[in-house]
Amino acid sequence: LDEILEQLRGGAGRRGRRGAPRGAGADLEHHLTLDFLQAVWGTTTTLRLAGGPKGETETITVKIPPGVREGSRVRVRGKGQPGPDGPGDLYIVTHVRPHPYFHRDNDDIYVEVPISISEAALGGKVDVPTIDGTMTVTIPAGTASGRKLRLRGKGVRGPGGETRGDQYVVVKIVPPT
Repeated sequence: LDEILEQLRGGAGRRGRRGAPRGAGADLEHHLTLDFLQAVWGTTTTLRLAGGPKGETETITVKIPPGVREGSRVRVRGKGQPGPDGPGDLYIVTHVRPHPYFHRDNDDIYVEVPISISEAALGGKVDVPTIDGTMTVTIPAGTASGRKLRLRGKGVRGPGGETRGDQYVVVKIVPPT
């Protein structure tokens, strides 16, 4: 029955010498949790894969590219299940832990910065965290709470790796206690 179904699907010439179906082995998935900055900048990680006919383990080093998001899939060729025409692929599914003060929206990063009423009314300079380090930002006089100040090119590197998103500083006016 298997041979008849295979012929109906057009696979008559895809059998090996002993009649076994040919093809690459099955693909595998591995879930990997990353810190926020590891996902932004990329990282290298070591994985232990169990497999083979005797259940032996293999240790591999995998480079996670910069800019991966929650649910991104990183392909590692030839590290899936073995098959007659070679092994399948391993897909690493990324999960990203939240950051204490950065929030990501596509390739843009948002950070909420508290300022005093006098800084909002008169303007001033505040130090703002970015993924590149601390940066001094000028707060314009008369700034309202919730205003977004854009820092061009201070976001996450896009999939092509050439351009970066922006960082938005969201001003939060904090009254004195």
